[in-house]
Amino acid sequence: MKRELVKILMDAEKGLFEDYWRISSEELPLGAEGWSIEKKRLRGGLQDGVDIVEVNNGRLSFTVVPTRGMGVWKGKFEGYPLGWESPVKIPVHPRHVRLEDRGGLGFLDGFNEWIVRCGLESNGAPGEDTIIDNMGNEKKVDLNLHGKIANIPADYVAVKIGLDPPYELSVVGTVCERSMFGANLCMASKISTNTGCNWISIEDLVENRRSTPWEMQLLYHCNYGSPFLEDGSKLVAAVRTVAPRDGRAEEGVRQWNAFGPPQPGFVEQVYFVEPVWDEDGRTRVMLTNKKGNKATSISFLRSELPYFTLWKCTSGLQDGYVVGLEPATNYPNRRKFERTKGRVVKLGAGKTYGAKILIEVHFGEPEVSKIEGQINKLQGGVKPTILGSSDRRFSE
Repeated sequence: MKRELVKILMDAEKGLFEDYWRISSEELPLGAEGWSIEKKRLRGGLQDGVDIVEVNNGRLSFTVVPTRGMGVWKGKFEGYPLGWESPVKIPVHPRHVRLEDRGGLGFLDGFNEWIVRCGLESNGAPGEDTIIDNMGNEKKVDLNLHGKIANIPADYVAVKIGLDPPYELSVVGTVCERSMFGANLCMASKISTNTGCNWISIEDLVENRRSTPWEMQLLYHCNYGSPFLEDGSKLVAAVRTVAPRDGRAEEGVRQWNAFGPPQPGFVEQVYFVEPVWDEDGRTRVMLTNKKGNKATSISFLRSELPYFTLWKCTSGLQDGYVVGLEPATNYPNRRKFERTKGRVVKLGAGKTYGAKILIEVHFGEPEVSKIEGQINKLQGGVKPTILGSSDRRFSE
């Protein structure tokens, strides 16, 4: 039987809350030296009242933000940053984010995470959709960019520490997107690592707690800047089809997976990808620097996250020089369009939907070359189709 230490940091229904808590290898010597977990509440400015849980496995560290939907704000691996430098410098409390602002782009007022979920009821571009209101009538509504989950505080948060090898360190939490006559979707999340390892795992289970079926969308927006993104960086992926989202993306489609230097005024380019999957239904994408000695990869399953999107936003450093790797249940178009393509999950009453991503960091040319070789082998004899223009199968 697995032995573990469990510490509840927050349980809103039971009125439990820890303002500050810390544990480390000094109090509990197991696995690698130098590991620690620390929970605290931030003060001052737009971050006032934001709770964070910092996990350090001895080599890799990351900061979970329960106040912002259990997103992962920043990370480090052997001293190098994981994530990006957003113009939004601190974790913004959701009370300061008005999702409807700027025509539904208010999400961006708090957008600075390394890993942020988009969903749960909707994600993708802002726009009009139709719902059934409390009187049973169709009603036109405006959906905001990337949904609500990233700006909903968790109801429950706990830390779990495995007391036997491989000494797992995890933060678990529950975040619910719910309303009378609306969604009642609850996500149980587990963000974990092992002491001394090079990876972080995110595993989510979304439950529809309504008595009737409900729609659900989920996208993992994984964002990177230096040292993985630079002039000459590239995305390595096994692809079947690549489609530019729009005319702007068409301009760079020949270099869709190559990245240039910071360019002030750069307008984002988005590419929708059909991956190649191995016999177990798994694929992996990797972002590598120019020298090929620093890289990060994401692995995910077709049965859970069948679609992948690349977001290129290589603008000036002050404006957010970043690339987003985005496994998802759908492409980030308006929900209305994705529904017509059969890419919106419909969860039955009481049913659940599980998804997991594994993010790894690879340092050294031999290790990066090894992973690139595995991805190239997966590409195998599949000749990729790179569409020169947007296609109605993929985007509006």
